[in-house]
Formats: sequence, C-alpha cells, structure tokens
Amino acid sequence: MKKRIQRAPSRDRQRGVSAVFLLLLISAVAVLAAYASDGTRMTADAAQMKRATDAAALATAAAYAKSRDADIQDIAERYVAANLGMDRSQLNRALSIRVETISKNDMPGTRVTATFEAASMLVGTPDAPVTVASAAVSRQRSLEVAMALPNTLGEDASNLAVLRRLGKSFANRLIENAESTWLALVPYSQSVNVYDPEQEGRLRLWSAPGALNPVELTSLFRSGYASLADRRIPDRRANLLCMYRGLNRGQNYFWTDPPSGQFGVYYRHDLPDNGSPGAPPIRWVGPNPDFGQANGVNDTRWMVADRGCPSAALLPLTNDLGKIGERLDQMTTRFNNNYAIAMGWSAMALAPAFRGGSGWGLEDDLPRDFDDGTGDRVKAIVFLVNSTDMRWFDSDSYNAYVGEKVDGDSDTGGGEASVITERFSRLCSSFRARDLKFFLIVTGNDEATDEDGQVLSASAFRRIAGPGLAICAEKGADQLYLSGKDFVASEGRIQSRLDDIADELRQLAALTVLVE
Repeated sequence: MKKRIQRAPSRDRQRGVSAVFLLLLISAVAVLAAYASDGTRMTADAAQMKRATDAAALATAAAYAKSRDADIQDIAERYVAANLGMDRSQLNRALSIRVETISKNDMPGTRVTATFEAASMLVGTPDAPVTVASAAVSRQRSLEVAMALPNTLGEDASNLAVLRRLGKSFANRLIENAESTWLALVPYSQSVNVYDPEQEGRLRLWSAPGALNPVELTSLFRSGYASLADRRIPDRRANLLCMYRGLNRGQNYFWTDPPSGQFGVYYRHDLPDNGSPGAPPIRWVGPNPDFGQANGVNDTRWMVADRGCPSAALLPLTNDLGKIGERLDQMTTRFNNNYAIAMGWSAMALAPAFRGGSGWGLEDDLPRDFDDGTGDRVKAIVFLVNSTDMRWFDSDSYNAYVGEKVDGDSDTGGGEASVITERFSRLCSSFRARDLKFFLIVTGNDEATDEDGQVLSASAFRRIAGPGLAICAEKGADQLYLSGKDFVASEGRIQSRLDDIADELRQLAALTVLVE
C-alpha cells in the first residue's frame, strides 16, 4: 500500500487566505474608527454647544436681573447662534433652545437648555440627540462713583475742553443702560464749591455755631454786614459756597460724619486784583483777619470773591446725563490746587451720612450705605491731576484753620513734605477702611520753569504725594502716571484708561456667575 504524501499549501492559496483576513481586519478597524469618530465628534459638538449656552446663560441672567420684562428667549437664541462658530451647520440640525427662570440663594437667574441632533457617520445609524444646559444667576449691585476734575490755573480753555470730553465720555460709558449706577462730579481748585440753588438753606444748616460770624471779622460785621450769610458778601453774590472741617492730620475732613452744624466757611481776604469774576470786592477798616483775632492794627481790608472756590459746584450723585453735561460745561479756570480737600469732598459725595434733606437732598436713599460685606454696593473715586508747574499742594491756608499754620508745619519752608505725605496716607487709609475704591490718573512733567529755573513739579508730586496716595490703591494699576505736560497732551491715553475703569466698575456692579 502506497503511502500518501502531504504537500504544503501552495503560495497562491496562502496569499488568498491572508487577503481575506486582512480585509476582515480592515473592516473591523474601519467600524471601530467610525464609532470613535462619532464619539469624538459628538463630544466636540457638545463642548462647543456648552460654551454657547454658558454665554447665553450669562447674558440672559444679567438682562433678567435688570428687567423682568427682558426678552430672554431672544437673547438666548442670539447668543447661542453667535457662539456656534465654524461648526454651526452641524449643530443647527434640529437645534432647539429653551430658557427658564431660576433662583438660587435668593438671586434671580436663568437656565438655557439647547438640544441638537448629532449626525452619525455610520450608514443606517440614526442621529443621536444631545442636550446641553447652562445656568447663571445675577445680582445687580448699586454703583456710586465720584469723578474729581481740576479747575485750576493749569486748566486753560483747551484743557477744560478735554476734561469736558473725558467727563462726558466716562459718564456715558458708566451709566448707559445701567439702572443702579450714579455719578457725582467734583470740580476742584483750592477747595470745592457746594452751592446748590435748590437748597438755599445749606449755608446755615451746615455751618457750625459761630462759623457765620468768625471773631476775626468782628470789625466787618460792625461796619454793617450781618454775617457771612449776608447776600452782599462777595461769595454769596457769586454763588460760591466753600466750606471746611477736620483739617488736621488724621481728621480726614470727618468725611463720614453728617454735615449739619459741622462746617466753617471759607472767605478770601485779599486785594481786589486777586478776586474772581462774579461779584465786586467789599472794603472795611479793621485788624488783619488772617491773624484770627478781633484786635490788632487797623487798616483797609478787602474781601473778594474766592478764586480758589470753583465756579462749577459739586454735582451730587445722578444718572441724568444731561445734568452731568451741563455741570461739565460750567467749569472754568480758577486758582491753585488742593488735592486732599478735593479727595475729602469726593468721599463726602459718596458718604451715607450726607443722605436726605440735611445732606445732598437726593432720592433713592442716595448715597447708600457702605458695603456690609455682602458685596451689594460699590463706591469709587476717579481722581484726575495735572502735576505740571504745581509745586505747592495741600500746604496752604485752605488746609489750616484761620490764624494757624498747617498742622505739623514748623514754618512755610520746612517739614511740609512729610505732613502732606502723612495727610494722604491717613486719608487713603480711611477710604480703604470703608472699601472705597480709588483710581488716580496723573499727567505732568518737570519742564516748566520760573525765576529759580526748572520747576520739578511732576517728580515732586510723585515723591511727596505718591507714597501716601499709593495706600488708596487696591492694585498698582489703579494709579497711572503719564509724562504728558497737560490733559491736551495725554487725552488719548487718559481716555483709554477711563474706558478701562468704567468697564471694570460695571463688571463689579453686575455680579453674574455660572452655577451650572
């Protein structure tokens, strides 16, 4: 019997089996890849839609917090559509958007839910619905801002025009479409004018006992003038009302205290040539009132309308852009400067102690209370300075009681630098204690000259006032020093910074956060 001999498969047969196996392997990999691609695509689409619903939820929550009548459905649809990006054609397949109102921790909000059909790459596989939701809540804080603008000798017609443009632009950006935002204007020179024709009784109401008949003017009152409230007094005729209190270091102008019965009244004992327009000077014979006494050498004395008191008065908190524009247009060039006094009045424009008829006479409980830790209220000062050719600041008679030197000054030529630094330091500390935000914009250089040579004004301001003012700032960017000679030279850079400040404050006032 012959033995059968087994032969190895031919090479052709081996190749056929390998081809079939490879085809099956490729098919399996393709199927797995399709499933993986489906999953990746669906995940990517869902992530993109989540970004869109996040944006829609934030926008609708902010709108709903401002007005319960807001069309949040339309807002949601527009925000989702705007955030779909390049994949919009895929995500728009059977896309539906639904908005509902919610409440969390007593804060109103909205939830935006979007559903779309994710198309499959596998033949015969139905589209898969994908649902994404985002929720946000919004709390509208009250925002009160005081903007201090210099009206000094350094502000000629061109600079005042720039300040008006800057003020109006800032007001528009800050207040537009904001229901709980108010702005106060604080024009300043050596002091701040608080005259208000609608509150004619403010002079008597705010004056401390004896302030309207100071002892050093006894000879004036004996000559036929009743008091500093007499309408013949130059400041009364010119509608100037500059008042003071708390001038010594650490007193910080008592800016948190109520105003009734607390203030002294500034007047200007000076030669007729040094008066301001608006009222003629008056003359009498008596001792020098600068000494703070009722006796001394009699001579001819003059009282003039106070050039250090701005013609444009402080405008209390308002959201009326028309009133803000009118007050900015009233600004004129006045005299020297006193930054600390202007800072004090800016703070008083925001102080709740000035609420009601005995204060600024505002409605809506303005100024409102300081924030109690809940984050419901934001208060801020925006302070503009031109430091060119201004070597003397906060060390003149406006920061001293009549007959006295500035607290801490041993004489006019020594010691005032440290006193000024300390004054700013203590004032800023009082601001920080009340969570009062402070934004400083300074422009200036040292190029001005006088009979002594170069006036190192800008560098002196930064050296003397800078360390104290730095305490006001929460962060370094809150204080900006520019090298421009004046506001004309720095307008563009100041405008950009004011835009950033307005946007930052509006974001603080509209606390809108995602919760889902």
